[in-house]
Amino acid sequence: MRHLLLAATMLVVALVVTFGTASVLQGVAVAKNNAASSEPFAITEAAKPATKPASTKEHVTSQFRERARSGTKVSDL
Repeated sequence: MRHLLLAATMLVVALVVTFGTASVLQGVAVAKNNAASSEPFAITEAAKPATKPASTKEHVTSQFRERARSGTKVSDL
């Protein structure tokens, strides 16, 4: 019983130390980088595609029509 209590206490202490250190380090990092304009990964403008790409279904359908017009058998694919 004493070992279980000791193990549980050690686990709690380890978690407190770990998350306490992480909290302190995060606070220091936030304090150093307070300016929003210095954010290196800020998105200023979203990129938009110039043209709409043809869907796969349209592409396959147009290929089938071309082969059907030229007289190529579908089984020769």
